[in-house]
Amino acid sequence: MRKRKVQWLAAACVFCLAQPVWAATESTTVYQDQLDSVDQSYLGEISKASTPDNSNIRVVRRGEKAKSDQPTEQLPTRIDADKMSYTGSTGDVYAQGDVVVTQGNQTLMSPRIEGNTKTTEYRTVGGYHFLENGGKTKDITGQNMTYRTSDHHFTADQAFGWNDPYYVKGQNATFDGETGHMEKGMVTTKHAMAFKHTPDYRVEGQDIKVYPGDKVVIKKPSFYIKNFKVLSLPSYTASLRHDKEGKFSIFSLVPKPTYSSDDGIGLHGSTEYPIGKHGEAYIDYRWYSKSGFKPKVGYRHYLPWATASIGYSKESNEYNDETVWVEKIGEVRLDTHTYHVGKSPVTVRGGVNAGYWKEGSVKGSHKEYYTEVSHDPIKLWKNADLRFLGGYQRDYYGYNGTIRSMPYWGARFQSKVGNRANVWVSYNQRNISYNNSPYRFDTTELPKELIYGGSYKLTRLDDVSVSVKTNMMSGDIDSVYYTWHRDLHSFDMYLTYRDAHRSNNDQWKIKFVGKDF
Repeated sequence: MRKRKVQWLAAACVFCLAQPVWAATESTTVYQDQLDSVDQSYLGEISKASTPDNSNIRVVRRGEKAKSDQPTEQLPTRIDADKMSYTGSTGDVYAQGDVVVTQGNQTLMSPRIEGNTKTTEYRTVGGYHFLENGGKTKDITGQNMTYRTSDHHFTADQAFGWNDPYYVKGQNATFDGETGHMEKGMVTTKHAMAFKHTPDYRVEGQDIKVYPGDKVVIKKPSFYIKNFKVLSLPSYTASLRHDKEGKFSIFSLVPKPTYSSDDGIGLHGSTEYPIGKHGEAYIDYRWYSKSGFKPKVGYRHYLPWATASIGYSKESNEYNDETVWVEKIGEVRLDTHTYHVGKSPVTVRGGVNAGYWKEGSVKGSHKEYYTEVSHDPIKLWKNADLRFLGGYQRDYYGYNGTIRSMPYWGARFQSKVGNRANVWVSYNQRNISYNNSPYRFDTTELPKELIYGGSYKLTRLDDVSVSVKTNMMSGDIDSVYYTWHRDLHSFDMYLTYRDAHRSNNDQWKIKFVGKDF
């Protein structure tokens, strides 16, 4: 039997339990709080929600137009089914047999769908399968679901599948248009998901609630690595206020195992707790067998144009390819968001901070302000872009009363060559006054450096790369780095050999890093 077609509103935004939902307006600004001046990526756009505020099923004869007194939909929708019926007096709708509902990039499939245009409530019978972007962003299945188009209320007895960036599983899932809820839920990631075995890591909770843009609350959560329960809590509340790019990780509190040649075996975890309407307390802890306990604790406050914070931290950097640590006590920061200048591709950002630094016997007050101008990447050709940047940084060191003035500029080119290779070239120049930093932590080793290299994908899991660092003041090669990267499912392994041309300090380094934490 040939399938019939009617217009229908798909259950578009109902599986939003594992990630925040952003309803963007024309004035919405998406930004990064922390940007690397060389590898900086820039803001994109958040699309407006495709689900209209008012809509219902409208059944029309083939070729006819819907009556003008009915609500209009922002996207065309339809339902295909082997058998279909509609009663105008009661509003009852019935569709059976390979029912496929489509609206934009969203598809809902079920053996049968029943509903009523007057109550605006529709339900699947015999299971459902919901896809978004062909399953790339959402691929959810379950037994039965009910969706009310008038207020976007959604209920499902079961929900299992992919909801970017997580795999979710739970019972009695609901979404009322503002808050997501799931009972006896499980959340894991694509890197940890094992379809035939237990996920590498997961979070299970008796009750999971998501308040988009604000927080996620899990009652009686248990954090697992395979079948080993590493942590249980009566309740866990994590802030979503800092999640400007959809990178919130529900696994951040789980102690993430790491290993590096410099620091030894380590554990890393973090969490944020919302305070008031615009702030959050945060803690980030790191423990290393060689370096000891390295915490970051403090408070952040989100302003319309910047992020303000105060806290205590122990932070690392590399000096002569060795890890060095500095202790920052009571550091106050104010960092602006990255903004475009009008409608141009040019971007600006800046900030100021002050605190007390301690690195071994070197200790004292430190103050800094900086500003930077850059632009959106210039597309030279397909899979190749170029970006320039320039800025000014000024540091005041209480340890010895020195002041470092540092105008800087740089450029970066990167390109993908075929399906397996990538190449890059970057140049960085820091015009330092005669004073450098008394701390190894932020000492500029090569004021003028050229870095170039490439990577090649050997197999689905392996790639190798070569990176050359050149001292442009002398023209000599400083170091050459040879790295083998291996994808270990939920971990990445990096094995690097450094050929130190300017010294005899050649060395091997190995690092294991967990994904999705």
